[in-house]
Amino acid sequence: MIIDIHVHEGKSLFGYEFDIQKLLDNMQKIGIDRAVLHPLKPYNYHFEPENTRISEIVKKYPDKFQAFGRIDPWRKDNALAEIKRIFEDLNFMGIFLHPMEEQFSLTSPVLKPVLSLLKEYKKPVMVSGGHVRVSHPRQIEYLAGEYPDITFIATSGGQINISGMMLTEAEAMLTNRPNVYMETSGIYRRDFIERMTIKLGAERILFGSGVPYYDQAFELERIKTADITNEEKGSILGRNTARMLTPLNIAVK
Repeated sequence: MIIDIHVHEGKSLFGYEFDIQKLLDNMQKIGIDRAVLHPLKPYNYHFEPENTRISEIVKKYPDKFQAFGRIDPWRKDNALAEIKRIFEDLNFMGIFLHPMEEQFSLTSPVLKPVLSLLKEYKKPVMVSGGHVRVSHPRQIEYLAGEYPDITFIATSGGQINISGMMLTEAEAMLTNRPNVYMETSGIYRRDFIERMTIKLGAERILFGSGVPYYDQAFELERIKTADITNEEKGSILGRNTARMLTPLNIAVK
């Protein structure tokens, strides 16, 4: 079973767009069995309606989708109320944070109430990683050290520069923080995925495409053609996500 843990659906303020029928067609074409949906940043800036809309998609296609809710920590009490709704009413599996698009740093005090509440729910937190000044690998490392009981998922392995010191910083972050999982979208350096599979173990690596920021078929092919064992590929492509999101009732094969 192949599960894409990082799929954005809807229309974004920044011009990105990906609708559910296109996603279903694409998944069938390239052999992705399930996906975890995340809202894009809407034109009106408010994530509550988008989270609700995503929940309706999950209800319509329960055998295909689950979701992470998205919040803006700058909305403070409203953000905390939305977290409660996301988990208690919408039954989502985690929270997605995009420091660049919501313009907050992972080391900002505005995030502390959010993470204190998320710690109580024991749900994973996906962070859009690798953005200079707001979600640098070392900032993710700091955050994971402050909240060791929270499971963090760093998109793109915590880096999108894919060169030089950023790769070194991302590797150090993943090595030093066992509560950080590496998501694979946008990592065109396949050798980085291969090296981290050896260093971390395949169990801490999750396949995600990051569509529509990246191409879903291309991202999948990167894992399929990596120089790792078929057992490791199976873990990355689906088994690890299935274990993390156990309420999905997915058979782990």
